[in-house]
Formats: sequence, C-alpha cells, structure tokens
Amino acid sequence: MRLKTKTALGIDISDGWINLVLLKKNEDGIKLLKTAAGQVPDGAIKNGNIVKPTVLAKAIKKLKAKNRIHNCPAAMSLVANPVLMQIMDIPKSVPSNIRQFVHDEVKHYAVLPIQNTTIDFCGLKSSGNAEHRRALVVATQGQNVTDVAKILNKERLNIKAIEPNSIAYVRACYAKKIAKRFDRNIVFAIVHDDILTLCLFKDHTLDFIRTKQLEADHREHENCFNWLTEEIDAIIQFYEFNVHHKCDKWEVTLLTNIRDRSLSREIESLENRLDPTELEVKTPENAYLDTPVANAEHDGYPSAVAVGLAMKMLGVPGCGLNINFLPPEIAHAKSKEKQILVSANIAAVIFFLMILSIGFFNMRVNKVDADIGQKRPKQVSSNTRTLLNEQTLLQKHTTDISDRLNYLNVTLNTGHFLKWDQILNEIKTAIPKMARVRKVSCKDNSQMLIEGEATSYEIVHYFVDMLNKRKHIQSALLITTGKDSSSDILLSYSISCSLIQQKDG
Repeated sequence: MRLKTKTALGIDISDGWINLVLLKKNEDGIKLLKTAAGQVPDGAIKNGNIVKPTVLAKAIKKLKAKNRIHNCPAAMSLVANPVLMQIMDIPKSVPSNIRQFVHDEVKHYAVLPIQNTTIDFCGLKSSGNAEHRRALVVATQGQNVTDVAKILNKERLNIKAIEPNSIAYVRACYAKKIAKRFDRNIVFAIVHDDILTLCLFKDHTLDFIRTKQLEADHREHENCFNWLTEEIDAIIQFYEFNVHHKCDKWEVTLLTNIRDRSLSREIESLENRLDPTELEVKTPENAYLDTPVANAEHDGYPSAVAVGLAMKMLGVPGCGLNINFLPPEIAHAKSKEKQILVSANIAAVIFFLMILSIGFFNMRVNKVDADIGQKRPKQVSSNTRTLLNEQTLLQKHTTDISDRLNYLNVTLNTGHFLKWDQILNEIKTAIPKMARVRKVSCKDNSQMLIEGEATSYEIVHYFVDMLNKRKHIQSALLITTGKDSSSDILLSYSISCSLIQQKDG
C-alpha cells in the first residue's frame, strides 16, 4: 500500500535560537527538505517563558518566508518555566478516571501553582510486571501556554502540537540509540536553557525521568561538568544497588549547548569518573547525526529537537511518548473554523447551481414560447396542448426554485440558529465530577432533554443550578429522579432545558 506524501514543520525554540526543520514522509521514509535558524528577538522570552508571543510569531513567520517554507502542520517545543516531568505509579484502585488521579497527585508538588496548572500524560510500557501501570506526567503553568498558543495560531502558524524538547530529542534518536537494545541501560542527559533533563531507558522503555534547574554556581564550565557527573552517577548508583535484574552495561549521551573547544579536559575527566560507562557528548550542531536525516544533504546543521517535533506530526513510530500541551480550545476552534469554511463553500455551490438552474429553465420556457408562437397555426390542437403542458411544468419548476431561493435569503437574513458546539461545551463545563450524561436529545429546536446518572440528589440539583447559569440555556428544570436500574449506588435523572436561539452577525 502506497503511503501518502506528507510534510511537517518542527520549531525548536531554545538557547536563544529558533530552529526550523521541514520534513517529508513518503513510501521511502523521511526526507529533510529544508532547515533554517534565526535568533530569538530580544525580550521575547524572559525567565524561561514567552512574554512577547506576537514578536516571536512574527520572527518565525519571517524566517519561514525567507527560506520559502510553506504553511503546513507544525509542532513547537514547550517554552515554559517551571516544568514538572515525573513518572507516576497508577494504583490498581484507579479503574478509569486516571486524569483526575494525576491532577490530584500533581497538587502535592510545590514547584507549580495549584490553581493554574496544565497537565498532560501518557501511559508507559512496563519493562517488568505487566500489571504495574505507570504514566509519564508533564505539568507546567497553564495560562502562559494557552495565551501563547492562541496568538501563534492567530498569526496562522498552524501549530498542532507543543511538547518538551527532551521528548522530541528522544524521539529523533530513538531508532538509532534505543530501539532493540536490551543489553544495556541508556541514559540521556539533556541540557537546554539551563534545564537538565535526565532520562533512563531500560529494555528500550522509559524507566526514569527528572528535571533540574542549573543553579548560578553550576553554569561555569568546570562546575557544570562536575555537577552533571554527580547527577548521572547518582542514577547509575541507585540502579546498581536498588534495582533487581540490573544490567551492568551503561551508555550515557550528554546533549549540551556548551560549545567551548577548551573543554576537552573536563570531558575526559567526565569519562574517567563514569568509567566503565560508555559516554558520548553531543552538541546541538552534531546531535542530528543520531536522527533519520543524518545522511541528508543540507546547508546547515538541522536541530535534532526540531527533527523530533516534525516526526511527531508525521506519525513516525518511536519511543511511544505522546505529550501535547496544545490547549483543547485551540484544536476545537480550528475544527469549528474548518466546518464554517466547508459550510460556506457548500452554500456558495448550492446558490450558484440554483442560479444556473433558474437560467436554464428560463431559457427552456422562452424556447417553448417561441415554438408555440411559430407552430400554433400549423400544428393540430393535440400538439399545442403538449407544448402548453411542457411550458406549465417548466414554469412550476421555476416557481419552486424561486421559492427555495427566497427561503434561503430569508434564512440568511434572519440568521437564527442554535450554537450546538457552545451548548455542548457549556454542558461539559457544568456537569459535576460525580455525575455523567448518558443521552442528550432535542425537540423542535428549542427544548433539550439531558438524561444521565449521579451519586446523589444534591449532585443533580447542583447540576441543574449550573445549567441555569449557562449563556445559551434559558432555563433548566429537573423532571425526574429515581434509582438507576443498573446500579445500587447511582440514581438516574432527567433535566429539561429551554434553549436560546442566536442571531448570526
């Protein structure tokens, strides 16, 4: 089966630079189309957060235009501080609502503001006990990410995903550095924007992850390497003494933005201290050698992180880590915008066809009139009657189409309709945690019936109160409540809602 050719853009924003990588995926694999780099505008990023997203968006658009990179789905690295990355054990007592459990657990971490935290997580394959459930959890301050995503997409950058740069880097080098290597433990020490991310893969599965901020006294070259050595060695020692079924072979990849060539002595010291560990030091310039585009001809050094981001959009199988901080409301807005565009195009086509149909039938009517005028003296009465019947039928078709056109004009002028996407979203925001909606039905485009289950009468009444406060619901009234036939602890309910029709424009 032939694969459909696709293109995707990876946008890596780190260490004061914007790195773009455009990839194409076809039946032959992944191909590097273009790469570009430019500096982050002064003041656009402060203390690890984007403070001027409009300025940053314009810089990205200018860089794309300069390198003739067309508009296509894009993934961007997460620029946020602080960021929590943690592998969390999921108890067996959590049957389905894992997201609520994760949210509750993240509240215990003081590094993040409890009231304004955005979270995403993904399940991890178990390297041992199949019943041992684990999840990779990533969390950061929510409002900043949401505001930035809205502005970037408003500037038509077509951002489809936002994920940490460390995950993108692991994805980019997974096939070469991790996959099918069961005979060793693999550690990645990734330094980006003064943040150290430590990832350990055991049996080609993520088994440990940690992020740490580089303190001021660690940013000097010699102190930095000493600190990195201590952090890496601590992980190795922990696994050597505390983990069953340990593996004696260790491989460490250090990705750092320290480019000073005079650091060979510190690197040699790092290798000696971690002996017999296999150590490989990568910089952003040569990290791409471990990616699928290593053999591609290019003008510059493509960012390995940007390669991993573009691979995410192309659906390239890899490490199985799926984190996306693009706010759901952005994706919903894009879907709605697409639906509106499609509806407008369909309406325009129908309108055009109706105009053509009217013109065609008018031509037929005029032709029949002319034929009748010419043939009336010569034809018998039966032929004249046939022509008159045809004329009457054509006039009827013309009248019907005109009536439909008038109805369409009236509809467009009045513009009264129900905004179902907003109504359903309001139901979603109003429903309490201990209640669920089983069925939503509508009658006469004005009355809506909500049926479902809840754990108590108080929860049902609270749900009704919340519905009465919604913008698109005029009133909500509890119709029935009773014991649910399928459960001893739940009760069923029915709520009738009067809907508010909106006027377009």
